Amino acid sequence: MRDAKVRLQGRILYLTEDPAFVRDQLAGNGPQWSPASKLRDDISTDEITPAYICYYYDETLGEFPYLGLKCRDEFPITRGSVKRGGFVAAVSGKRRGKGSSREQSPYAEMCAGIKLVVAESIERIYRENCQNLGILTTTDFSLLERVKRGEEIPLSVFTAGEGEITRGIIEHGGLFNYNMARLQGTVVLHPPTTPTRPMTLGEKILARRWVVDPAKAKIAMRASYSPISVSVMSTSRRWRRSFSSSSSAKTQR
Repeated sequence: MRDAKVRLQGRILYLTEDPAFVRDQLAGNGPQWSPASKLRDDISTDEITPAYICYYYDETLGEFPYLGLKCRDEFPITRGSVKRGGFVAAVSGKRRGKGSSREQSPYAEMCAGIKLVVAESIERIYRENCQNLGILTTTDFSLLERVKRGEEIPLSVFTAGEGEITRGIIEHGGLFNYNMARLQGTVVLHPPTTPTRPMTLGEKILARRWVVDPAKAKIAMRASYSPISVSVMSTSRRWRRSFSSSSSAKTQR
């Protein structure tokens, strides 16, 4: 499990519309960013890792993040330049990570040294993929000054407002570590507390697949025990991943 505070040491990469500004950062010159230098909006996962790069599946991906990033009419980022730059955070504008839900994108960023993604808004699936890999995400630009000063940042800054599952994933540094903790019995999820009522077909399916206690291989709750609340239904994607990862880790033990 992560410490209650994190310190991110490294440079900050600002993905701006100005290709010269991006190249200047990659060259190690450290230009000072201001809001006058407009950040790129709508950076898609295809720009983070173009489709042909997705044939790689290991740390080699760390050579390629943002290779498809278009700044005006140019592509200023070349193979290996982000990794060589010693960047710990990447900053952009609105709708960061739109497009296909390829996990190679945050994995490429992670392998290049990126531990924090800051954007005006972050697309849900991309954000979850980052969290599952242990990359921290935020829309709070004030944290950038704290990163520059090398300050410790409370982990609670990144978990505020998140549900129990997502909060646990962030606190454990990723989905795999979180599920290992569940298998070891150090993390136990709380069942729904909503009043008993008739369940929909979807709720019954989730209840039947509910990983109650992976440490004891206990799966499913009785349909009459308690319904699945709407909030849990909205995180069913995370439940499916959690169940799959737990089962896989159990098989490897």
